[in-house]
Amino acid sequence: MTYPSTAYTARWVWCAPGDLRPGAAVTLQDGWITEVAARPPRGARVVDLGEGLLLPGLVNAHTHLELSGLAGLMPPQGDFVVWLESMVNLRPVQLRQNGPEATLAAVEYLAQSGTALVGDVTNTGKAAQALGSAGVSAVSFYEALGAAKAEPPEAQASWQGALLLASAVAAHAPYSIPTARLAALKAKAGAMPFAIHLAESRAEVEFLAGRGSEGRRLEEFLRDRGLRREDLDLAAATPLGQLQAADALDHRTLLVHGVQLTLDEIEQVAVAQASLCVCPRSNLGLTGGLAPVEALLAAGVNLALGTDSLASAPSLSLWEEMAALLAAKPGLDPEAVLTMATQGGARALGQAGRFGVLDPGAAGPLAFVPLAGVSQSEVIEAVVRGEHAGAPRGVGRDDGGKKKEEGR
Repeated sequence: MTYPSTAYTARWVWCAPGDLRPGAAVTLQDGWITEVAARPPRGARVVDLGEGLLLPGLVNAHTHLELSGLAGLMPPQGDFVVWLESMVNLRPVQLRQNGPEATLAAVEYLAQSGTALVGDVTNTGKAAQALGSAGVSAVSFYEALGAAKAEPPEAQASWQGALLLASAVAAHAPYSIPTARLAALKAKAGAMPFAIHLAESRAEVEFLAGRGSEGRRLEEFLRDRGLRREDLDLAAATPLGQLQAADALDHRTLLVHGVQLTLDEIEQVAVAQASLCVCPRSNLGLTGGLAPVEALLAAGVNLALGTDSLASAPSLSLWEEMAALLAAKPGLDPEAVLTMATQGGARALGQAGRFGVLDPGAAGPLAFVPLAGVSQSEVIEAVVRGEHAGAPRGVGRDDGGKKKEEGR
């Protein structure tokens, strides 16, 4: 028997910040949300998910899926340059051995655990096919590094029904891209988001300032790999200043990490209306610090959440990232953290209104978190802290997923 649409209900439904509803119904048809209402529409197939929270599929705004084969081989130990050296040494051989299989497994995990959209930084584009096959929407950021002439493909968004498979442009970092090329890459990004790792480590800040032992170590690392300081034609003494000098900071810019941003720089990011993605476990592991999230939120900066890669994080779980961020910053509003993992990520990837919210016209899939014994006032905090009664999962991704739900 076929149904024109499927309505998903749960004890609690979180549609957007400030909009938590008891027992609502979210209707999907052909992958799109068509209705959010107090009860299912007449004639729809109904799937009652039970005690827990139904919410938008999560948005992992920053990862590197093609590095999944490095999982567990180079755990961060607080030294950014040492980690970079391990990456360069291990990547070529290890990823030839297990790269495709590990990438496929990573994508399947994203699909099963409730991620609807991912911002994937890539040098090869090899994860794109796996993402499409798994039904995970993606903005694939083709990353440029150094002065090499290899160019990212054209930035464009392509929809296959409710599945987004977009290509976009990324520059690795202000310390690894010549100023003129950084400007050209930003121009090439056009109307799509432009991603760049920024202010991730003390080594980066010291290198651009031309001082400090960590900066000298990073300079040696780059020089040993053929990138000399003079090749960069640096135009500023800070990571953000270098971005500004290249006219690469605006409302389409997605900054990643921002651990070393100052309060003055946060105001500049806010004025530019740029977004910033925080990767809590990776940041804490690689540098021992986090971006000043409280100050960023107070300034009105749009914040997103990412896992980074399995080379620097223990999993690709945004649920675990939310819990880690709240544990590290206990004064944060749990709903602000949940917003980073949904609406904030969608906006950062240029998909505001299409992902990260439960609203007619937005794309699925959805996510569901089993909960037990929580009141309405406790729901959001329980979800963000990881106090789940079962594993979070994706909902409404495809026909196969629907069959599984019917069998429960």
